[in-house]
Amino acid sequence: MVLKRLLWVWTPHPHQYAYRSMRTTTMQLAHLIHEVEHNRNHYFQVNLPKKSGIGNQLHYRPHRTLLVLVDFSKAFDSIDHRVLSRLLANIPGVNCRRWLRNFLCGRYAKTRVGNRNSDRRPMLRGVPQGSVLGPYLFSLYVHPLLNLLNSFADVTADMYADDLSIIVKGQSREDAIPTANMVLKKLHAWSQENGLAINPSKCEAAWFTLSTHTESDYDREGKWPLVVAGCEIPVMTMGASRTTKLFGMDLDPRLTLNVAATKQCAATSQRISQLRCIAHKEAGPSPHDLRTFVIGYGASKLRYGSELIWAVATDSAKNEMQKTYATLARIVSGVPSTVDPESALLEANMPPLHVLCLRARLSIFENTRACQMDWMRRPPPEPPPRAGFRISPLSRDELYAFVDAYTKEYGITQSSPREERFFRSSIPPWFAASAHRVTIGVELPIDHSITDEEELIREKRRVSEEALALHSHRSWILATDGGVDVPKSAGVGILLSSLNSSEIIEKASINCGARPCSYRTESRALLLALERLIIPRIQHRHKTLLVVTDSQSLLAALNKGPLSQTDWTEDQIWQRLLTLTCAGWSVHLQFCYGHCGIHANELADQYATQTMETGQYTEQGIAPLWHTDLLTCFTTQLTNKWRSTIRQDTHRYLLCGTRPSDLSGKDLITQEVLHRQELVHLARARCGESELWGRLYWAVRDCTNQCRFCNISPEQSAYMRSNNDPTAPGTDTVPPSAREEDVSPVRRRTITRRRKEKCPYCDSTLTGFSNLVSHCRSFHPEHPPPLPELKCDFCDMVFPTRRSTAQHRSRCAHNPDATRHLNRSARRRSLLPQDQPASTSTPIGPQETLHHLLLECPGTLAVRQRLGIEQDLRTEKFSQWQLLHSRKLLSLLDHLFGTQMAMYS
Repeated sequence: MVLKRLLWVWTPHPHQYAYRSMRTTTMQLAHLIHEVEHNRNHYFQVNLPKKSGIGNQLHYRPHRTLLVLVDFSKAFDSIDHRVLSRLLANIPGVNCRRWLRNFLCGRYAKTRVGNRNSDRRPMLRGVPQGSVLGPYLFSLYVHPLLNLLNSFADVTADMYADDLSIIVKGQSREDAIPTANMVLKKLHAWSQENGLAINPSKCEAAWFTLSTHTESDYDREGKWPLVVAGCEIPVMTMGASRTTKLFGMDLDPRLTLNVAATKQCAATSQRISQLRCIAHKEAGPSPHDLRTFVIGYGASKLRYGSELIWAVATDSAKNEMQKTYATLARIVSGVPSTVDPESALLEANMPPLHVLCLRARLSIFENTRACQMDWMRRPPPEPPPRAGFRISPLSRDELYAFVDAYTKEYGITQSSPREERFFRSSIPPWFAASAHRVTIGVELPIDHSITDEEELIREKRRVSEEALALHSHRSWILATDGGVDVPKSAGVGILLSSLNSSEIIEKASINCGARPCSYRTESRALLLALERLIIPRIQHRHKTLLVVTDSQSLLAALNKGPLSQTDWTEDQIWQRLLTLTCAGWSVHLQFCYGHCGIHANELADQYATQTMETGQYTEQGIAPLWHTDLLTCFTTQLTNKWRSTIRQDTHRYLLCGTRPSDLSGKDLITQEVLHRQELVHLARARCGESELWGRLYWAVRDCTNQCRFCNISPEQSAYMRSNNDPTAPGTDTVPPSAREEDVSPVRRRTITRRRKEKCPYCDSTLTGFSNLVSHCRSFHPEHPPPLPELKCDFCDMVFPTRRSTAQHRSRCAHNPDATRHLNRSARRRSLLPQDQPASTSTPIGPQETLHHLLLECPGTLAVRQRLGIEQDLRTEKFSQWQLLHSRKLLSLLDHLFGTQMAMYS
């Protein structure tokens, strides 16, 4: 309450970015980039000797920028109460000043060493750490300092809490360093006078320039040192071994933020290693929970400052960030690294990184626009730099032109009126004393065990009527509703004399724009109804009001109270409500379920539908655009554009198109919960990256990519049947015992396929050559250990190492079990096998993909019919989308690759 009163009579300095609405660390970094780029576009002339040594030549150079980062030692604990009291004396409001002085005075401290305590001493410095008022009192304390530093020409000073950054513009170091020293001298004098100590050892400086061949950018002889409090501050220049770090971001001399992007990718890679330990394919969490954790723990690290990096970084840095982001997406669904990034993002239901970065950049421009810090387009450089001279950051006008191209079809442009942003409450704290006369009914509990739809509607109507009946005695009934039918929308309010009355006393409606969300139409409807229907009747003798709405989220937001709102519309609604209560009104806002037969709500819904159809509104014009709706519209359009340009030859696109996967973790046919193993198998099947078939299978087995069920030659079929191969055409791939037990393919015991080695000195047979060597050293120490077998058992070829022998043996053409051995050597995607001719005259057919096996392959038709998949798809008992998220697909793959699934699961 004291903070609310303080902020009502005092506003923090505009160059203080901490503890303020819509001001963040990235906004201060954006302001730094803006200042540096603005200085670079301001050129000056310089005469330099010609290379021939005869005469001078006129050159144009951009201005340089010097950044000085100043650190205060224990800033919050060093605040002098006497100085702070003098500053508080300038604040209006006697009670507020007394409360703040009482908050600071009368505090004591003592020191304890072991069992001994010192005497109590009064606290004459510092503000309580962890308190709500402490940071704002420090901001008030340094308010005169920011006024002092920003009064110098070509100098800009910003603060985030106690971190001070000073930006100095200059033509060269000879010009900028003396100016900076003069400012630092004034800063040192002010800090000594006000009790704040500067820590020179933690102060840093950076010299932002473009050219590497300008000698004046390097102070090799130390002619212009940067000094504060008698200590020299090192200045980072082009070619320095270390970079200056501000708010966790490394700033290189060109300010391209490439170094920051690289380090953020490296830091995210460490978190990826931790996330992989959690996302185990057997015991990991559900995809939805894992996605939440990946976005909050992994992607948040990568996306910090992305709105700035995406505007100034090079393409190589952006590509590295996109690769890291795609790795995070693969962790969610458990697909391997060979899955293409687009399929991985759709499987994880995560938006592309470039969409998030552009959305964040638009948001920061909207925030600066609302904060009246609108950065206009940079002045054109004169003379203009040559092509490829440098990377130009994405400016405000360029970004808005980009946004207009996507939103113009909805009538949204950069000149469209915006809804006012919320900075502080428009309600004085002492004006909220009558808020107790406003009551809000948000919760209406129902029986969640009801599954029948009609019975559920009756239950909703019953609890809604019971809640409204308690307030049916009120004199005025106000029903509000919002409707959205893109590109039409409406927010309406109707005034009734009773709950069951069909006579509408008065009504009001407003056009909410082309792309508003339902929440915004509901809030605009309530604000309009209070302004047009109730406030004009404020002097009426009947002063009891019931507001009926089906927006539970709106009432939940209003239920926080008049002084806790964070949105302009909700703040205006509370202002109207308090205006009524101060005039003696009693107001109750009641939630009711929509579309369940509540008379007042149905009338408002019908009026909203009629208004959208006819386009006749009682209010002229269109409601101002909401900030969230603008970002949502831009994000939706960018995402749709991305989906229209993704690759269409991937396995997942053939099966699912651009539809994101379902992350509920349930079988969409039976609604049963799936295990993590089953979810991973389904995701890999949809992406065509499985150890049993598809691209990963072809690469690991080093075989052709043709379907084994419809492309097999007669010779191969006869050979496989003679060797009792369960994958041979016409062979029942799953033993009857396994089908009777209905063993899940992801729960079968792993089958070991290691080579058996016979001991040359006894009758023992061991698994693997390393076990054989250990056995001989333990039980036959008198004999030398056996030598590895370097000759293939099937073709008598000799190889140099045991590993190369084993790799050849697993792929040897004379080995009947070659297709059942797993080669774990990594292969690049560029080495994936291409279409190869068959060894017989049988023509090559389609590839072995899930799309082919599920819909086209005649060799799997019998299995699909036996499992009922073919008939159920034809009769639309379930859709292909549901099949791709169900155990039926696992059962089909189990029947087709039963032996292999048991081996690799």
